[in-house]
Amino acid sequence: MELLKKEKQIKNKRYSLIIFLGIFLLLLGISHNIYNHYQQKKQDSVDNEKVEEFFEIKEEKDSDEEVSVETPTVKEETDNYIGVLEIPKINLKKGIVDKTSASNNVNKNIYTLKETTLPDEQINSHIILAGHSGNSYVSFFRNLKKLDMKDKVYFYYKGVKYIYEVSNKYEIEKTGTTELKQTNISDITLITCISGTNKQVVYVATLIDQENY
Repeated sequence: MELLKKEKQIKNKRYSLIIFLGIFLLLLGISHNIYNHYQQKKQDSVDNEKVEEFFEIKEEKDSDEEVSVETPTVKEETDNYIGVLEIPKINLKKGIVDKTSASNNVNKNIYTLKETTLPDEQINSHIILAGHSGNSYVSFFRNLKKLDMKDKVYFYYKGVKYIYEVSNKYEIEKTGTTELKQTNISDITLITCISGTNKQVVYVATLIDQENY
């Protein structure tokens, strides 16, 4: 009888431990989601401010007004932004840093690959950008998979809005190096991982027009 009682107590402790672990894991998951949501809001707020500053600096350069004392400070805070990427289809508008910048890190920003050539560097420029997919607050390309052929991609750079149109999509193996199809026209290439696989999806958008902003 005493033995049965002890066995029952052991079983009850096991059940209690399982329930405790279940609740703990549930709360951990909820906490993780809350943290990601908070960080996402914080990141969005910072990005929006910097993008606004990027365009404000352009407006200040266009005007003949005397520059205030505070202006250089604003420039220092945003001088890593060489341009702004906008993809209306997925509601993305994010500043892009120079490929030589210390902030050019896929865990902080949209990553500018070293092979990138900008519109003022050669006739047929190739802008190559990579970003995380997934649910992290730095997963700037989480919705890239929603892009379809002919969707528009905009790149704002040195007073010019470059208008691109998605013209190709293909997959490559994730090997640590990026082997892309070469083109002889100006384009912008967007790369992100495919969740649950060892592959990356590549979207290529071809330059179709440009206008001053």
